[in-house]
Amino acid sequence: MSSGENDHQASDDIPPQPPVTEQQRELAAQAMSEFEKGQFTSCTKTMGLLGDARPTDVKVVHNRSVALFYQSQCRAVDEFRHNIQTVFNMAQISPDLSEKSNIDDADYAVVYYNKAVVLYHEKQHRAALSVLEKLFRYVEPIDEALAQKMMLLLTELYLAVHQPFDAMRMIMNIDKFLSGKSQSSQDKDKDKNDTNYAAAQESLKAKLTLYKVRCNQMAKVMKNKKECKALQGNSQPVNYVKACYEYLKGNWKKAAKMLGNPPNFHISPSNGECLAVMYANNQAVINLCLSKPNLAICQMREALRYNEKAIKEAIPNDKVRPPLQLSYVSQHYLLLYNLGVLQLHSKRPSAAFDCLVECVQVYHRNPRLWLRLAECCIMHYRENNDVDREHKLKLEVMQASVGTGFHHKLILGQGVQRNRKMLSTGGVFPTLSMGFASFCLKNALSQLPVDPLDVKPPPQDEQAESGPPPTDPILVSAEPSNPLRESEVANLRCSILAASTYVSLCENEYYKALAQATNLLRQPNLSPAQRYLGHMYKGEALIALDRIADAVDTLNPENVTDVSSTLPESISDQEKDQERLAENKESLLKWLPASVTVAKALMQYNLAVAYAMRTEYEKALKALTESSEKVGSPIPVQMFYLKLYLDLKQGNKQGAISIISDYFGYISRS
Repeated sequence: MSSGENDHQASDDIPPQPPVTEQQRELAAQAMSEFEKGQFTSCTKTMGLLGDARPTDVKVVHNRSVALFYQSQCRAVDEFRHNIQTVFNMAQISPDLSEKSNIDDADYAVVYYNKAVVLYHEKQHRAALSVLEKLFRYVEPIDEALAQKMMLLLTELYLAVHQPFDAMRMIMNIDKFLSGKSQSSQDKDKDKNDTNYAAAQESLKAKLTLYKVRCNQMAKVMKNKKECKALQGNSQPVNYVKACYEYLKGNWKKAAKMLGNPPNFHISPSNGECLAVMYANNQAVINLCLSKPNLAICQMREALRYNEKAIKEAIPNDKVRPPLQLSYVSQHYLLLYNLGVLQLHSKRPSAAFDCLVECVQVYHRNPRLWLRLAECCIMHYRENNDVDREHKLKLEVMQASVGTGFHHKLILGQGVQRNRKMLSTGGVFPTLSMGFASFCLKNALSQLPVDPLDVKPPPQDEQAESGPPPTDPILVSAEPSNPLRESEVANLRCSILAASTYVSLCENEYYKALAQATNLLRQPNLSPAQRYLGHMYKGEALIALDRIADAVDTLNPENVTDVSSTLPESISDQEKDQERLAENKESLLKWLPASVTVAKALMQYNLAVAYAMRTEYEKALKALTESSEKVGSPIPVQMFYLKLYLDLKQGNKQGAISIISDYFGYISRS
């Protein structure tokens, strides 16, 4: 509620209000006292008497609306929203501050603030942010207490929409605001409430410190431990923020320990948060990093069960509307997104796909989500790089034998492609197909900013006119996750391009695959494994396009020196200190081939195929022999097919018989 009805001054467009009588002043003071004591029914009656005496007073109408809203236990949201609109109409001010209005009368600021509070609790964060950002331009004449609340809400909203640098600037504004009013407030209250004032200031400083740490963690710009150590107390928010810091540093066991024991199920009446949900979710994420994906899945499902329980407790039935702060307690899609990622790491692409597809309706602007969907399709199509070593595929190299004696014939299999799952074209409809994977990867790439390699730098004179570049690092939204930094965007682009090239090869789109592989190889921050894949994919595309000479140059085994999945160092000066937050950059899943020797052997096999396509059978056989000696056991099935092909093309009947006898004797004898 706002106080001081006698301070209201009408604008030129609003009819003047009659003078405030002494009785009306007493009613206003009584209403304020009752409101602060939580006696909302009495406050509503008092405001009704005051409203009868001053029916056209905008402030009285607004304050009565607030009292009625609290009397309904914050349930009558639609009625309150309607009353707020009535206040806007009576005051002849714009509801969204989109046009010039008499907001210079600072008493109207509370109306906009209350509107933003409702939007915040309804999870309409950007709409609330739009209102408060415009209102912040008029912060100077606004009451100090309201201005402080407004800036704190702005900070919370910036964090809710993952804009940590804007939130940090707002925290700096609050610091300046507090330092500016500190002396005057102390002089005014030095004779009374010194203890209360000091306690309030300390509480606010602790809250701002917590905000600063949250901003730094969201932006991943924590450069030292001072701010984190400055957090005092043993409250759940402080413990969880400290655990998050350890998690970002890669100290996962320490992070799990700092989360403490599992909390009892309880819903906060002020904001609807449930610690049991957060605890189970956080433990699941930590266990994923500890290479315990199955345990993580159980914990994430537990978080989903707690979330459903919280919804039922907050909204017991459809007939009675819950309080505003408990109307939107569900974290279903956030938890479902995390569960999908966990299922993918557990090599359950179908279950992961079902979870992630449901999240698209909420997080469709997240490029990582589209990449994860594509990875589900790819894993469903081909689980890993060692499937071609499986014994069941070797059994299909020789399908059968017919005839006896001189007429004995062996029937070769049709190759490994026959065993792969059928591809579907189109791809718009969500199915576990390579066509839909291609669609997802296009969406993922479209959500990233323009590749810096494709941006031409402006002329020097234009650079001078445009001024210095922005100081804030570029952040790309990836809700529900924290925003992506510049280096993370570059790494994500490489992953998307690598997956896109593979999918294009599987769909026999070789020109497209060649262009994507070329784009992948020009990226400056490729991991060694991605660079290796880029050359392999490019060579395969060139072979399919009958550009054998270019393929031979590309498939040079001597160029393979590293196949680790370790991410490269930070690509910008702004992020050099930030990289310490993630010391362990290795992939959570084991990547194959794991050694340089095996990687070279596989490339030699592709080189042998290129030579065979050019009818250079001697070179092909030499490359294949060297490859089979280094590739490890069991030998991939493709090598048997190629060896038999080369022997038959060269008329080496005895060599083919030797291979069949050594590896497929059970067929030849039958």
